[in-house]
Amino acid sequence: MPPRSPARTVPRQRRRPIQLAALRGFECAARHLSFTLAARELNLTQSSISRQVASLEDDVGQALFVRHTRALELTAAGARLFHSVQQALAAIDRTVDELRGSGPARRVTIATYASFASLWLVPRLPHFQATHPGVDIRIDASDRLVNLEAEAVDIALRWLRPGAPVPSHAVLLGEEEATPALSPRLLTSLTAPLTRLEDLNTLPLLAMDETVHSAPYSGWGRWCEWAGIAPIEGVARLYFTYVDQSVQAAVRGQGVALVRTPFLDDLIASGDLLAPFPQLRMKTGYRYVLIENLERRQLPHVAAFRDWVIAQFAAGPRRMT
Repeated sequence: MPPRSPARTVPRQRRRPIQLAALRGFECAARHLSFTLAARELNLTQSSISRQVASLEDDVGQALFVRHTRALELTAAGARLFHSVQQALAAIDRTVDELRGSGPARRVTIATYASFASLWLVPRLPHFQATHPGVDIRIDASDRLVNLEAEAVDIALRWLRPGAPVPSHAVLLGEEEATPALSPRLLTSLTAPLTRLEDLNTLPLLAMDETVHSAPYSGWGRWCEWAGIAPIEGVARLYFTYVDQSVQAAVRGQGVALVRTPFLDDLIASGDLLAPFPQLRMKTGYRYVLIENLERRQLPHVAAFRDWVIAQFAAGPRRMT
């Protein structure tokens, strides 16, 4: 029997450290799904980002992106690495920020959608800043859902769709209601008073575009059905894709809008809008909630902001002083 060949020895691979720059380039490209946008954010060239990603792919031994003609797509390995890298970089950046100061960085990062930020949150911030000097505020105003821990966001103020469960650790701030509202100067310009719901047909209607996911729940069609009247058509219609656009148009006197709480109450209290039929407030099914980053909730400045938001909702309309 011929002698057996010695078993092939597989050389043990050395764990080579991965450069942080390559991880940052990859994280940015994965977040944007674009080398161009990543290069713009990091102030590098597109070719530099491409080389960083290629080097990282060589290091891990797997493709991280599927490169299409005009788009990128994460592979399964890329998605897995992106999740880990995003969390790790956020933790590193947060710790470095804290070490650079004399104590923990007193900054609160809030994620919320743009209309809520402009109509409710930003007008109230001077009060918080006056009572909590030295606390910086960063607002991430977008409709996308964020991973609070992974993206170093302290608090999310969210708008839950009808039927969506409230997360177990979330604070329910309030339920949304909607009613027609218009500016006082538009009302005084009318030749006849608004005494019946059908009189709304004499006004331009400000409506949300049908493609907006909230339109079926808080649009004119549903409100008329809820109020028990025939559909209101108005003399003309303006359609919007953002709530704050329709509200601002109503304040300017461009028509009557279905304005939602809590914005409605603020604008009535300030005199910018009035509700001709104040008793007809329809519950849309949407709810406002506050969600905390569980890793950051005990920090004094984060806890102070959380408590302040809850108190502001409980206090009701913001009145001009």
